[in-house]
Amino acid sequence: MLAFAGNSVMTRYIIVGGLASPYLLTTVRFASGLAMLLLLRTAIPGFAPHSLRGLPDLVGGFLLGAYAFSISFGYVFIPAAAGTLVFYAFVILTMALFGVLHDGDQPTLRSVAGQGLAVLGVVVITFGGIRDVSLPGVLLMAATGASWGLYSAHGRGAGDARAYTVSTFLVVGVVSFAFAPILNVLKPDALSIQLTWNGLGLALFMGMISTALSYILWHMTLRRITASQGGIVQLLVPVLASTMGILLLGEHITITLALGGACVLAGIYLNRVAPRSP
Repeated sequence: MLAFAGNSVMTRYIIVGGLASPYLLTTVRFASGLAMLLLLRTAIPGFAPHSLRGLPDLVGGFLLGAYAFSISFGYVFIPAAAGTLVFYAFVILTMALFGVLHDGDQPTLRSVAGQGLAVLGVVVITFGGIRDVSLPGVLLMAATGASWGLYSAHGRGAGDARAYTVSTFLVVGVVSFAFAPILNVLKPDALSIQLTWNGLGLALFMGMISTALSYILWHMTLRRITASQGGIVQLLVPVLASTMGILLLGEHITITLALGGACVLAGIYLNRVAPRSP
């Protein structure tokens, strides 16, 4: 969860600081993440033994790509604290809906109330006049949360967490590189990145450490819990990311942000479900 929170804060820092364009940041992040996974596959016997056999997981790759580009472009329009709250409100809403439709979870009055509170929190953040928050940012972070929720839920059905992660990273990496030359012709400044520790170095760290390795651990964890429980486990992420955004990026905490955040966190908490019997 600390890695997930850090990814949000680092993305906002890189984008707002002009250290990399959203497209190239995403490309470097997932290309380096794929390189790390392939390195582990080579160095560790038995690591993702079937990861490159057969067709890549195109559905998972599409969902991961939707998440990756939505979050990079989303943080152009919204601070890390507010953006992460919107992001995880939609994670919990998406995973709760998936739990009902796919896992047969029975929604309780408490969980429905929690989902309502999460939506209310997003509305407060969207229209509460919070500095630097705009509707495009909220919509992109909502897309980020929905696609991440579906990517996580889809990954629960994969045969192997490591193979699923390698396969989906491969799809995102290949597609990103394939479109890069076209984008370079149409909009050259869309492929900019500073060759510094804060630019390229931070993007590589995100891809190889806080993305690739944490994703494997996350998908392995999801096999032991329900989709709804997967959403509640991530309650820590908006708390951590909001705190880090305020302390490290100098973002402003306002009454509106506190109120919207409280609604989102309370909604996620209420939406939790009882653990399954072993």
